[in-house]
Amino acid sequence: MAPVKFTEDARAMLARAQEEALGRGEDVIEAEHLPLALADRPDVRDLGLDPDRLLEALEEEQQRSLAAAGVSAREFDRWGAAPRPRKAKLATSGKLALHRAVKLAVARRERRVSAHHLLAGVLAADYGRVPRALQLARVDIEDLRRHL
Repeated sequence: MAPVKFTEDARAMLARAQEEALGRGEDVIEAEHLPLALADRPDVRDLGLDPDRLLEALEEEQQRSLAAAGVSAREFDRWGAAPRPRKAKLATSGKLALHRAVKLAVARRERRVSAHHLLAGVLAADYGRVPRALQLARVDIEDLRRHL
């Protein structure tokens, strides 16, 4: 089988994920930025992924994670913001999501990786920040996986 290529839609999603990361002053694209990049699209919203609920859930999950480490969100914010980066690279969680998306496309004998493949790659993770945030947002992850 020929190597898979990313569709224009998938490339646009990655660019939007970079904007999400940079807009938050982060210099890496984490797995969480991928569903945020897609959540405002009607076809994804129709699957039950609401951008506002997802963002609130990610913020709540961050506060819970910080609290588990003995750090309050207020203290975390006081440490100061780093200079705003101009370009973001893929973090490990983002790379893993892309890897899973490519594996899914190959398993389905598809030659192109779409934005939905990328979302499915994020949803394939059973552990981590995104699955915990999706549970907080009351997203039916299994149902979402089935629709992708």
